[in-house]
Amino acid sequence: MTQQVIDEQESTQIRRRGPGKPFPSITFKDALFLPKSILEYALDGEIQRLTLLDELGMASQSSKTRGLISGSYKYGLTNGSYRAPTLSVTEKGRLIAESDLSSHQFKTNAFELAINQFEPFRQLYDKLKERPLREGQVLQDGLGLDQFSDADRSHAAEIFTANLRFIGLVQDVAGSEHVRDIQLLVREGQDETADPATESTDHEAEAEDEAVASQVENGNVRMPANRPALHIDIQVHIDPTSSADQIDQIFASMAKHLYGDGQ
Repeated sequence: MTQQVIDEQESTQIRRRGPGKPFPSITFKDALFLPKSILEYALDGEIQRLTLLDELGMASQSSKTRGLISGSYKYGLTNGSYRAPTLSVTEKGRLIAESDLSSHQFKTNAFELAINQFEPFRQLYDKLKERPLREGQVLQDGLGLDQFSDADRSHAAEIFTANLRFIGLVQDVAGSEHVRDIQLLVREGQDETADPATESTDHEAEAEDEAVASQVENGNVRMPANRPALHIDIQVHIDPTSSADQIDQIFASMAKHLYGDGQ
C-alpha cells in the first residue's frame, strides 16, 4: 500500500470523526524531537518507522507516539503518518533541527512553522504583537475557535503560548510579559552577531583616511605607520647663476610643501 493511499484513508477517517483542528496538538518544542531523532539515527534523513521507534524505546501504537508523529507532520517538520512504513525529515525540518536555537535563522524559520502557518495562531499573534500577553478566557476567545469545545480552545491557547516562549517571543517589560515583534527580535539578533573587532577596525580605518585627507590638504603627505610607504623621486634643476639665498628658499619651500616642515 502506497503512502498516498495511507494518507487518503487517514484523511477520510478524520473527516468522519469531524472537522480537523486548525492547530497542532503538541508544542513545537516537543515536535522537534522527531526530526532531531531521525537525523540522529537515519543515514540519509529517512528511516523505517518501527526501527526508529525501537531505537527510541517508544510503543508504535501508543497515543504519545501517534501524537508525536502527527504533530511533527502538522508542523511540516517530517513526512509520514503514524502508520507510514518510513519517516523522513523535510527540508525545513532539517534546517531547523540543525540550527542553533538562539540564532536569528532558527527564530525566523521556527516562527513560520510554529505560529504563522496556523491561521488562529497568526491572527492572535498579530493582535498581541508588542502588547501584554493575555491569559485564560481572553486568550482563548482571541483564537476564534468558537466551533470547538472549551477543552480544545484551552489546549490551543496553551500550545500557542508555549510556542511563543520557545521561540523567544515573550519578554518581561516592567514586570509584565509582552509579546515581541518577530522582525525586531531577529534584527536585534543580527546586530548582536556583528563582530565588534571588525567594526572597531572599520572605524579606525575611517579615522585614518580622514587624517590622511587632512594632511594632503595641508601639504603634509606623511602616511601613518601601518600604511604603505610613499616614495617620490624629485629632480630639481637650479640655475647656476642662483645665489645661496635663492637656493635655500627653494629647498625651504620643498620642505614646507612635501613634509609639512616650516611655517
